[in-house]
Amino acid sequence: MNQTGKGHRAGWGFVGLAVFLMFHSQGWALDEGKVAQDPLHLLETLENRRVQLDEQAKKLEIREADLKRLEEKLAARIDALEKLRDAIRNDLEQEKQFDDKNIARLGKIYTSMKPGAAAEGLKALDQETAVKVLKVMSEKIVAKILNKMDSTSAGRLADELGMPLSDKRRRGE
Repeated sequence: MNQTGKGHRAGWGFVGLAVFLMFHSQGWALDEGKVAQDPLHLLETLENRRVQLDEQAKKLEIREADLKRLEEKLAARIDALEKLRDAIRNDLEQEKQFDDKNIARLGKIYTSMKPGAAAEGLKALDQETAVKVLKVMSEKIVAKILNKMDSTSAGRLADELGMPLSDKRRRGE
């Protein structure tokens, strides 16, 4: 049997089923003397409905293809952003290592200076950098340097050096 024969028979089976369902659902019975709706009209209605469903299916397929394309674009953007984030983290880590090396180098420089000159040099730095430098130095040298500073500057630096983090959090810093 060829493909046309199968399709033709399947089509009549569908039509027959549709006609049966229409008569059954409407409570129509030919033997009771009621007039049935025109079968051609019924077939046209069913065909129109099939066309509508086909159009909706095509629209859904197009939407699905659009969504897949958008998902792929979004996945590519997410990958690009993750790579950028990793690159930024890497750059920040390298910068931190560079800064740590510079702070250690500054600590060695200020350690080799006379306490009075080191005190003047540290006062010229911003407080955060000065604290970092003092943290890498020995306590004995830091004490000598702070002793050569004015009491306000020495107090601020000593406060930053000796203050536990929990105290800073309570003060809202």
